[in-house]
Amino acid sequence: MQNLIRFFRMYNVLIIFLLLQAYSINLFLNNNSFQHSLVLNNVNNYKGKLYSISNNISEYFNLKNINKLLLEENNKIYNLLSSQKSNFSQNEKEMQFISGKIINNSVHKRNNFITLNKGKKHGISTGMGVICESGVLGIVHSTSENYSLIISILNKESAISISLKRQNNYGSLKWNGFNYKKANIESIPNHVKIQLGDTIITNGYSTIFPAGINIGTIDYFKKNDKTGNQDITINLFTDFNNIKYAYIVSSEQSKEQLNLEAIMNE
Repeated sequence: MQNLIRFFRMYNVLIIFLLLQAYSINLFLNNNSFQHSLVLNNVNNYKGKLYSISNNISEYFNLKNINKLLLEENNKIYNLLSSQKSNFSQNEKEMQFISGKIINNSVHKRNNFITLNKGKKHGISTGMGVICESGVLGIVHSTSENYSLIISILNKESAISISLKRQNNYGSLKWNGFNYKKANIESIPNHVKIQLGDTIITNGYSTIFPAGINIGTIDYFKKNDKTGNQDITINLFTDFNNIKYAYIVSSEQSKEQLNLEAIMNE
């Protein structure tokens, strides 16, 4: 405080002069519309350039962050596929993984959907499986030219074929509609011996997902004598409240299988 008082005492004349000068300029501009307009245009011009430069710099650094994130996501999906290669069929090379950005997502509704920024023109069609680096997200419900709507596994209409990784027994993944971090497994008979922490994966029987994609681990189980199947709750590997990118699974052989099965059902 003493230094501030000393500063004002030393430069009081200069400070008063600058204040009077600013006041005079302000009066001059306010009473002369032409000069006021000229100064205002110049100020706005410089401000616009400054905002433009600032925006360009911001977009540049954000673009770098986005590219870095995409690279990390691509590395994760590559590692995911590599680590589970033994579970995939010999036709793995026929599979394509189309990357997309999640632009809308819900987790607290009874029927949750995910919207991706990829559609028909990118090769997306109804029925394709959708995954992320940590596991399964859902199935393509419908598409437009540039967007896809995904039935999240957090949806009462969703049913994903799964298997117990250790025991290789098959079942179905369903969602109870309460917690986006958990799901339920149905159709595992009471006689099957399971343990807490057992891993749940896709079984590859459907044409939607390759076998071996991680889904979650068993958190709770109890035999149900009425149904003959165990009541199983799992912790999902994917945090559906924090996902940004997805990969749509496309396979020519899956399309061939679907066409053949459609002929048999006619």
